[in-house]
Amino acid sequence: MHDVFRDGVDVGDVCVPEDAVQEVDLVKLIIREFKRMEWPASTLVVQPRGGKTLVNFKTNFYTPDHRLIEREVTLAGQPVTIRAVPVSYKWHFGDGTSTTTTSPGSPHPDLEITHEYANVDEVAVRVDTTYAGEFRIGNGDWASIPETLTVAGAAQDLQIVEALPQLVLR
Repeated sequence: MHDVFRDGVDVGDVCVPEDAVQEVDLVKLIIREFKRMEWPASTLVVQPRGGKTLVNFKTNFYTPDHRLIEREVTLAGQPVTIRAVPVSYKWHFGDGTSTTTTSPGSPHPDLEITHEYANVDEVAVRVDTTYAGEFRIGNGDWASIPETLTVAGAAQDLQIVEALPQLVLR
């Protein structure tokens, strides 16, 4: 019986006879652990801020969460570092449309990820992040995990309003 540690905390056991430790398919254990770990959802930033935007106006979307994340675990007695690298983002605009990019977008004035709403409405917007995984055993070389993992983002309410011109008399 071998303990499985995540961030220094014992999170489970794996039953492997001592004489078979070398025969354990450590890569399969690493892939399973990569899929079981909780990777963070990306924070969605909408500009203009305040939960409102205008009809026929370029609304800007981005996430500041685009760095790789590393976690250390012990699997079958071996120290393993697993990291998740954001590789794509799926932007859900709440009006039935979405787009997928490799860019996390950027704040104004760089309008990379934008959407124009055609109608007054209230929608829920979100960004889902797809992570690719990499691992290394001890201080060995980094190797790719052959599967990706998508984490759904939290939905935010966005109100699409219309600006009406008004004549002001003084």
